[in-house]
Amino acid sequence: MAIMLVALVPLAAGIALIGQYVHLRQRAQAAAREAAWAATADPALIDESLPQKEHMQTVILARQFGSADAAIQSDVQAPETLGDPMLTTFADKPLLKPEGVTLSVYSQAASPSYLDKGLNIIGKATKHLGNLPPNTKGLVTAEVHVQPEQIVGRDGTPLSFLGSLATEKLDFSARTVVLADSWDAAGGGESLDGKGVDTGNRRTVRNVIRPLVPTALIGDKFDKALSTIVNVLGKIPIVNRIFTPGFDQFRFGKTAPDVMPHDKLVEYKDAK
Repeated sequence: MAIMLVALVPLAAGIALIGQYVHLRQRAQAAAREAAWAATADPALIDESLPQKEHMQTVILARQFGSADAAIQSDVQAPETLGDPMLTTFADKPLLKPEGVTLSVYSQAASPSYLDKGLNIIGKATKHLGNLPPNTKGLVTAEVHVQPEQIVGRDGTPLSFLGSLATEKLDFSARTVVLADSWDAAGGGESLDGKGVDTGNRRTVRNVIRPLVPTALIGDKFDKALSTIVNVLGKIPIVNRIFTPGFDQFRFGKTAPDVMPHDKLVEYKDAK
């Protein structure tokens, strides 16, 4: 019986430890995904930049390595210890400390596809006309490294019966690459009657498309004058019904699309 225990106890401990390492690997993957996808809905992307790397590392520490029942908060503080119960060894020692998690790579670059390279050439010309291209650096890369602690007993000495699992310094890494685009990142920028709405954001559809409308070079007053003349003609029944249906509703320079989702880069409390 004693011989069986000598053989089975280390085996059971090793299996449990491997399960914890698998959990660490999954947490690293989830953390890399969160960091990459968070950049696609952050206002910083509008200016071809990323959220602060230090803040994002704090976020993934608290959300991906914290307690599963902890409330998700926007104002995240760096944890002193990690609340995930899977991150404690059978000797009641920390398997992972906060300093063992690093967001080593958090970058953005231009898309390497031939289509994007061709569009970037066109974008250099249209950039002088307005806010095109939408985003030339939408390829977001996030890489997370997780380095667990050595497995030691209650007295702090390495557990030799676990072999290399207890002595080697392991490094679990995960990488996520997302191609994001801020073309539609700031709403329509127009009211229903075609008038511009000042959102303080240059990445609205109106602010992007409006400079490409030829009459925009003359100004809104010219558009209003033309619209007035056209609307007068549109009120003539024979003109509006037979020759040019819809002339009474025509607006020069109107850029609002038929379907426009809400701005996804504002805080929930500010969304309308």
